Amino acid sequence: MKDLLKHIPKVDKIISGFEFSDLRSKYDNSILVCIIQEQLELVRKSIIDGKVKRMPDDIIGEIVSTVKEKFKPFTKRVINGTGVVMNTGLGRAPLSEKAIEKAHEILSGYCSLEVDIRSGKRGRREDKISELISLITGAEAATVVNNNAAAVMICINTLSNRKEAVISRGELVEIGGSFRMPDIIKKSGAKMIEVGSTNKTKINDYENAICSRTGAVLKVHTSNYRIHGFSEEVSLKELSNLTKNKKISLYYDLGGGIFSDLSKFGLPHEPTVSEAIRDGADLFSFSGDKVLGGPQCGIIAGKKELVEKVKRNPLMRVLRTDKIRLALLEETLKYFVSSDPVETGHLTLKLLSEKREVLRLRAANLAAIIRNTVPENWKISVEDVYDQAGSGAMPTERLEGAAVTIIPGDISLTRFSEEMRTISDVPVFGYIDNNKYYLSLRTIFFRDHDDIFSNLRLIANKHAR
Repeated sequence: MKDLLKHIPKVDKIISGFEFSDLRSKYDNSILVCIIQEQLELVRKSIIDGKVKRMPDDIIGEIVSTVKEKFKPFTKRVINGTGVVMNTGLGRAPLSEKAIEKAHEILSGYCSLEVDIRSGKRGRREDKISELISLITGAEAATVVNNNAAAVMICINTLSNRKEAVISRGELVEIGGSFRMPDIIKKSGAKMIEVGSTNKTKINDYENAICSRTGAVLKVHTSNYRIHGFSEEVSLKELSNLTKNKKISLYYDLGGGIFSDLSKFGLPHEPTVSEAIRDGADLFSFSGDKVLGGPQCGIIAGKKELVEKVKRNPLMRVLRTDKIRLALLEETLKYFVSSDPVETGHLTLKLLSEKREVLRLRAANLAAIIRNTVPENWKISVEDVYDQAGSGAMPTERLEGAAVTIIPGDISLTRFSEEMRTISDVPVFGYIDNNKYYLSLRTIFFRDHDDIFSNLRLIANKHAR
């Protein structure tokens, strides 16, 4: 063991060698030294633990590869062949073209983030976007924070800090990433009062819980699951009538947030923002990067008095959005000023509403070119599939879609799927089902085709050798 330890190369010998010449010209010396030291310490520990019996022949080459791997971009463009439109792992809602153009314009220089151009005086960054949200939704006032979980927290904190917040047990949802509504309520400074049962909550459950300590009643749209069968919930309208009589505020967490009735696009109905206003929510919030099709943000709207209270909350400084998100959101919202957002280029709604017959044609075209790209023993076909909205939207609904299926000769599907993600700088994500690899056309753009063909060629050539 001692002999092995003696043969561990020195840091200065490694970093001054020709293998590191390229890296030395690109990266700070102290950072390279730190990474080399970490790798040598791992080798040292492996020797001491008896896991390494001989020094690797190319230890310097291995360290060079490790350094290069650390500096590879970890946020990159990927191809989404999963058929999940708002795929959380792949960035949720894809942004529309006008929004991207606006963000690029803002990124390239300065912008009017917190200044009134006419007066030249400083203002609040969210005021301009708030006017646009109010115009589209009909809400008295609005504001924006960095995501809907932040919106939930600041709204409950504003209404119920050191007071009680009444909520149905059936609406204590987990919103993803192990974050749960009870945890957010607790962090907001409110005391949670659960009413009803998991499957049934009645109006008198709320009525019996409201007292002098109540700050607000909360209602949560359970967008990521459904309870069927022996169940009952209190409508927003009923709750509104109750809270108005009790003179307390009603806050509604809409989750995804939709401006247009999705049935217009051939999709199942989901609660809309206009319905939240009509049915009497005093304050409500929803996500910007789900069906709305914009950047990650949480939009808060409702009665002017309550929205102003939210804006004055010190948490607003902590949770506010940046200039890029505001620019992206502005252009996304402008799609909803038109009578038909899909017709004017709203990408997320277009993907959600794409018909199966159109997707079949696109799948057939893609499959034909793939057959000319891969070996003859690979089986390529087109199949009808069911896609998903994703991100908790329409959880029980399936979207009729079409996919290209691949059986890649003698390559295992698990290995093939991994290589589609790793063989090049453009990862392709599909899915395995029925002993086949699927690429769903709903979430694949025409511009993705060349990269799909390239990855397939690389895999085929690799296994041909």
